[in-house]
Amino acid sequence: MIIEALLALSVAAGNDKAFELAGARIGLGYMELRQQRPEMQCEVSCADPTAQVLGRTGNLWVGIGHGAINQLAFRFVPELTDLEAASVSSAYHALYGEPARRNAFDGCEEWDRVGGTIVLCVRNGLSLTYWKDEHWGVTESVIPDAAK
Repeated sequence: MIIEALLALSVAAGNDKAFELAGARIGLGYMELRQQRPEMQCEVSCADPTAQVLGRTGNLWVGIGHGAINQLAFRFVPELTDLEAASVSSAYHALYGEPARRNAFDGCEEWDRVGGTIVLCVRNGLSLTYWKDEHWGVTESVIPDAAK
């Protein structure tokens, strides 16, 4: 409870908390990712269908560019129930504060951060979260040959 209060104060004071999914974050080096998650399957991008976020299982997906994570997403599997979705949304609110006050994609909430946006989509049949920046959906993932 004390930690949650400190996180909330940190966010309220404008100190962005780094967005991390199952230990992965934008900029984390490919070799460090492989050491941390040796079970990840990496071909064009990397995926781990056994990852957990907030105690819930799912598929962690990362894109790699210039030897580091440049795209990051997590799909909850199985799809979250309404109660689970509310719990995950509540946890994001505790971690990142109130979401941006704009019309996000239907079923999603967004939190603006330095360099990008945290996106959480857990309503209207959606069960995913990801980091959205200039690389999202447009940057090709390239796995370093020497590290396979």
